[in-house]
Amino acid sequence: MEFTTNELIWSVINFVVFFLLLRRFLYRPVLSLLDARKAEVERTLEAAERAREEAEASRAEYERRLAEARTEAQSLVSRAQASAEKTKTEILDQASRQAEEMIERARKAIASEKERALNEVRQELAELAVLAASKVIERSLDVEEHRGLVNDLVKKLPEDTRPADTPG
Repeated sequence: MEFTTNELIWSVINFVVFFLLLRRFLYRPVLSLLDARKAEVERTLEAAERAREEAEASRAEYERRLAEARTEAQSLVSRAQASAEKTKTEILDQASRQAEEMIERARKAIASEKERALNEVRQELAELAVLAASKVIERSLDVEEHRGLVNDLVKKLPEDTRPADTPG
């Protein structure tokens, strides 16, 4: 198989024409198709990047709100604990004051009852002494004499055993 110069020239011309035709009718449309596909891929990548950034921003906002909610919840718990502790302290203080008041009233009532009982005992003793003395001297006393005699006997009693309502 030998090529002649004529065949060679025609082959080169055919190749150049074929190359120009391919370049004009096939290369540019394929190139524009590839450019369009590249632009579409870039738009898709940009949209994906924007979506990723939005998702990241949403996640950051969610985490910020979650942190705020946790902080608020902790604050509410702390305030509730402080309020409960304050209420507990107030209740205990009030109960302590009431107990002290009850004890003091009981002490006063006991002291008053003791004083009343001592006065009654002293009065009874004085009356018994007057009665005994009256029988001993066989003399009857009227109410005024009786009262005077009782007061004299009470005055002779030691200071700490005298009734509170007698003059001394």
